Amino acid sequence: MGAVLPGVFELRDRDSEQWYRVLYIPLEGLIYVLHCFRKKTNQTPHKEIETAAKRLQLVKQQVARRKKEDKHEK
Repeated sequence: MGAVLPGVFELRDRDSEQWYRVLYIPLEGLIYVLHCFRKKTNQTPHKEIETAAKRLQLVKQQVARRKKEDKHEK
């Protein structure tokens, strides 16, 4: 397990033919899974990291919006 983007972590596993990856971020007491994929080498392709980065931005926007809505309800 290592950091692939700031605050984003990667779980790795493999079988005899492929590697499996889960990119996730713990945020606000929850774990958001940003991207899951499989591949044949140990290296994480840049395009997979870019996909996770785009989804991370969406998650951060949703969390910020939720915080703002909660604040207005009080």
